[in-house]
Amino acid sequence: MQTAITLILAATCTLVLSTASAASLTVADLSPGDLAITEFLANPVGIADSDAEYFEILNRRGTAVDLSGLVVRDDGSNSFTVTALTLDAGAFGVFSNGDGSALGLSVDYAYGSAMSLTNAADEIVLAGAGDLELFRLAYSDGDVYGAGVANELTTLTPGLSAAAEVDYRAATAPLLLGNLGSPGAAGGTSLPAVPLPAAAWLLGSALAWLAAMRRRPHYELMAAGRSRRI
Repeated sequence: MQTAITLILAATCTLVLSTASAASLTVADLSPGDLAITEFLANPVGIADSDAEYFEILNRRGTAVDLSGLVVRDDGSNSFTVTALTLDAGAFGVFSNGDGSALGLSVDYAYGSAMSLTNAADEIVLAGAGDLELFRLAYSDGDVYGAGVANELTTLTPGLSAAAEVDYRAATAPLLLGNLGSPGAAGGTSLPAVPLPAAAWLLGSALAWLAAMRRRPHYELMAAGRSRRI
């Protein structure tokens, strides 16, 4: 029995490791709602907008996603294409026109002057293969809660692929220079559980089964209908 359990556990671990090392999903694998814009700051205080605007993207898939080729644009002339960034399952990516140092941010992708978030009406659109819109944020007031206050998505509902400023709340966590926001974290956003990767589920199931087998008394049925402990 012990040998059989050891072989099963070894095979399960091998499968889990091979699955975990498999290539990430790509932008072409994504559907609307697989990514979400969970926070944005269009009007920072204490520093020029052109150096500290940011927005945050959440990977809602249960697998890491290589965002190379993702197009981020508005409905005007602002646009850039992500060249190299992978987001783990359930991870947040912080995008900024600056390096984040002035606000104490850890920026995952700096897009420079390719895009600006106006303080009035604007859009942030995430477009995948074939210009498929994966998420659209359209707002009419970029600093509805006041200058320096980031907008955090209130509730991330299943399948959400479009939002407006009414879907966001005022951030409360302090940043540098008197700004408020939680880039790189959930902050005040209510998030549903991220789907568990199949490999992790398989390993957990195998470990649970192994634990149950080790606790279970083992009996061997006898021909006479009696049993004895082995």
